[in-house]
Amino acid sequence: MAGPGNAKGFVLVTTLWALAALALLGAYINHVVTADVEFAIEDKRVFEAELERRNTEATVTYLLATGRMNHHALILEQTQRFSDPRRDRTASRFGSLGELRVTGAAYAGLGGARFSLQDEGGLIPVNTPKFPPLGSFLGRVGVPEEDVAQITARIEDYIDSDDSLNLNGAERHEYRLRGKEPPLNWLMSSPLELMEVLGIEELVAPAQWSRLRPLLTMRPVSSYNFNTMHPEVLAALLDLDTQGLRGVLEERRKGSLSRLTQVAMLSGKHLEIDAMDVAVVPSNFLRLVVWHDTLGPRTVVGIELTPLGKSAPWRRDYRYSEPATARNRNDSRTPGDRPLEAATPLLR
Repeated sequence: MAGPGNAKGFVLVTTLWALAALALLGAYINHVVTADVEFAIEDKRVFEAELERRNTEATVTYLLATGRMNHHALILEQTQRFSDPRRDRTASRFGSLGELRVTGAAYAGLGGARFSLQDEGGLIPVNTPKFPPLGSFLGRVGVPEEDVAQITARIEDYIDSDDSLNLNGAERHEYRLRGKEPPLNWLMSSPLELMEVLGIEELVAPAQWSRLRPLLTMRPVSSYNFNTMHPEVLAALLDLDTQGLRGVLEERRKGSLSRLTQVAMLSGKHLEIDAMDVAVVPSNFLRLVVWHDTLGPRTVVGIELTPLGKSAPWRRDYRYSEPATARNRNDSRTPGDRPLEAATPLLR
């Protein structure tokens, strides 16, 4: 029979086990609650980041549809700038206007959102492969000249409406031999469709493709707009380094580059093109890229301004997402274009 001492010992041990079990249960509950709180906080951050991205996109789209353009930028009138009017009262007439350049420069949006605007007339048109910017840029990133000729021929065969084979090109027969879907014989609906062209993956290395892809457009481009051309495209076309390009970029911020002689004097390069092919104002096709400085993917939106449209003064023609990168803060940095320059209050 157990004595009083044994009974007390049993009660003590049972109590200790109960306390240990309660401690473990408490620790488990604390871990679960802490994890749930952290998940809730993270979900809140993601939601807020997405809200800031979407609000930035909506605000910039509205400004595009209601504002006016100069030779290289969307002009923000004083009434559209969310700043103290007393601070702007002594500014010059030009200084009282804010600008959103359509050359790929990065700006601060709402909250932690960032955005850039690019006139698609200043990008590389994938549906006109013989237009010089494509070949110039491919050569600049290291694609051999003979491969550039093959890429051009294969793009032409992919988009033309016949089955006639160009020199170095590829038509249905060549696609079948490689086990690929035949060419659509129609214009590409997205720059990403370029990778469907036979042999492109072999001719353009991944590092070269990562530089080329953001600069491609499927919009119809047949003129040279030196005012809105993306700096990397402009550098490739003129075969200049960052230092050599600086003079052109500085001059186009001051005024319009409307003559080939201006470009030649600033760059030392004379382009053999027809003066009639030089555009002096941005096109109606603009690419808006919105991202968050710390969270989520980059959203790419193609906007067509339709001021005479019956339904709306703009139209979104395409939208896709790009993975976020470790350089999310500086992805839109371009030679001579300062990121987040003086635009922080524009959307606040």
